[in-house]
Amino acid sequence: MVQNSIEEIKAAVVVVLGKGNPIVSTGTTESGKSTMMAALAKNSGVQELLSIREADGKGSTSEVEIIATDYEGIPEDKLVVMAKLGRKTIADCNDDNEFIGNILYSAAKDYNKNRNIDFYRNKIIKTFQNGLNHPANESLAYKIKEMSDSDFDAIAEILNRFAIDDVMTVYNEMVAKKTNKGQNGVKIFIELLSSKQMFTSLIEEFWKIIVDLVNRDVTALKDDISKNGADVEVDSEGNSHIIIVLGEEDKDSSITETLLKSEDGSKEYLLSDISLIFRGDDYIFNVEDSDLLIVSEHDGQPIRCLRLIDTQGLFHSTGVTAKEESERIIDMLSEYHSNKLILVINSYITDTVKDGYEAIRTMLQDANRDVEIYIIYTHWDEYLKTYSQQRSDTGKFSRGRGSVDWKQKLEYAITDQDVLISSLKSSLSSNNSKKKPRLISINRAAILTDPENKMEDELESKGFVYPEAMKHLLEDVLCEQAKFGPRPRVIEGIEKCITVDLTNVSKQDISSLYNNLVVECKGLKLYASTVRASTRKWRNSGTVHKSYVVANEYGFNNIETKFVQEIRNYAMTFRNRLQIDAASFVPDVLERTKFCDDFVQYLITNQNLGREVAELIGDEAYKNGFGKNKGFSYQYDRFKDMLEYTQDKYFNAPNISPTAEFVACLNQSIENCVKDFVDANCIVIY
Repeated sequence: MVQNSIEEIKAAVVVVLGKGNPIVSTGTTESGKSTMMAALAKNSGVQELLSIREADGKGSTSEVEIIATDYEGIPEDKLVVMAKLGRKTIADCNDDNEFIGNILYSAAKDYNKNRNIDFYRNKIIKTFQNGLNHPANESLAYKIKEMSDSDFDAIAEILNRFAIDDVMTVYNEMVAKKTNKGQNGVKIFIELLSSKQMFTSLIEEFWKIIVDLVNRDVTALKDDISKNGADVEVDSEGNSHIIIVLGEEDKDSSITETLLKSEDGSKEYLLSDISLIFRGDDYIFNVEDSDLLIVSEHDGQPIRCLRLIDTQGLFHSTGVTAKEESERIIDMLSEYHSNKLILVINSYITDTVKDGYEAIRTMLQDANRDVEIYIIYTHWDEYLKTYSQQRSDTGKFSRGRGSVDWKQKLEYAITDQDVLISSLKSSLSSNNSKKKPRLISINRAAILTDPENKMEDELESKGFVYPEAMKHLLEDVLCEQAKFGPRPRVIEGIEKCITVDLTNVSKQDISSLYNNLVVECKGLKLYASTVRASTRKWRNSGTVHKSYVVANEYGFNNIETKFVQEIRNYAMTFRNRLQIDAASFVPDVLERTKFCDDFVQYLITNQNLGREVAELIGDEAYKNGFGKNKGFSYQYDRFKDMLEYTQDKYFNAPNISPTAEFVACLNQSIENCVKDFVDANCIVIY
């Protein structure tokens, strides 16, 4: 068979990338999301490649778009990986000198008890080394843990140049400030350390090495990908857009592990906008209503795509609460303008699974939006095995050779699992919102490996296996989608058919937005975690963040970024000024009417237009405000600069007319919304 060239594959990718109604998949680490995705692939080699993403502990650090297609332009035996790779700045490191501060604090604390300079220096090295062992994926240590010995020595040399007398002066000042026994001294120490002029040059040297280290990883990854046959295009901002084609022969290669592995050794944290594209199994495109999967026509050939979003596992980050994770589920739906959610739940109950249940129940109880919920219980093979221990026909010390009535055990297992399902249904019933999630279907799945295994025979007879479980789930999804009628056919380029007229616009009162932005949020002292959550929610999903900081004496504040909601509200006031001229792009009159009506409803639903505006403003403010200071700066000071930029460019008074920057943002948002709507709900004719 003639192999497709990279140029042919690039052309094929254009036809399928981002196409299809987005279905968000979520679950705890090791819930089986990656296994579920692998079950969509037609080729066994591609299944193996997708399975590399399976977690063995920490799990994936980023969400990934999965496209399973029937388009022959995508080779059946290949996995196409797309991603963006860009250089990092100090602003991207999200560390308020916590790494360096913890090392020096630990050494100073020991030195305060034992005034031995050698012990002090050894403690610095030991704490430095320990900090690089099994760090949290979101930490600075994770990004630098594979540094060379020479880089380690260079950082250690900087740490040892912090004069011990000066460090102890800071330590003693911390002790004096730490009036309560329950106070966390290291936080005070780090803040004092960062504020002292005598340490400024050393801190700048430290960060120069750190940023250089991370960017060397970026360059090395780019070079490695290029050497392995990837196509790399660099945009005007210096970001590299990568397409690489992997086959079964690459499953043991280092580049495959680097791109796909979700554990230590992965370089996922350097990448963004990751998409995995492959040929889907035949069952996907043979189910009832499979015509609803048609997303485009290329030279008269209908092309089908199933599009899923594989998210970072629940409770992946340390210290998060069930409430925070339940909000993250909703944020993911908002980010992808999706109303379809697959909850992947490990049937084999662990502590993490219990936490996942709590987050899911909280989401079902609190969500104020229409979401179709599809549950798939995984690991049924492991789950059912636990019931074999309940045999009555073997003695306590038997080797376990008694027969097992697997049909009976299966019924017991289903009954027990139904109790958990009832708790989820109860959470739904207690949701009093006008719009709330709806539980559409429940499926169960296991991996079968032994044709002689009677337990597996019983699972197979029930259809609790891959890929049947995925087939049933997809049928349920398409059955819901069919209620909204067929997809309209549109001609490529339809993004340009909608404009907005902002002439003769009166000034609007935006005092609520302005007051929250300028008075209630700008200039506050905030934890780095609060800043991370606020910027992530604003930029990714146009969502408000409300922090819950425990009262403390460090001066850190709570924050509620209500201005993000107010930006959405302000943007939505202009939707009636949209002008739609779709005649040239939707030839059929009835389909044109449906397109226009459905698109306007799409903009209104969950304030999709307003969200897009808020996200674009957030991105612009992050780039030009948050990242403005090229040296070390506290995260809360960067956030202040971000809000300052937003105020200056978009919302500079309590009563305003749209600024030129806002008009440009609104037009870009409309174009983005058209593209997202068309990708999800139309058939594009190429």
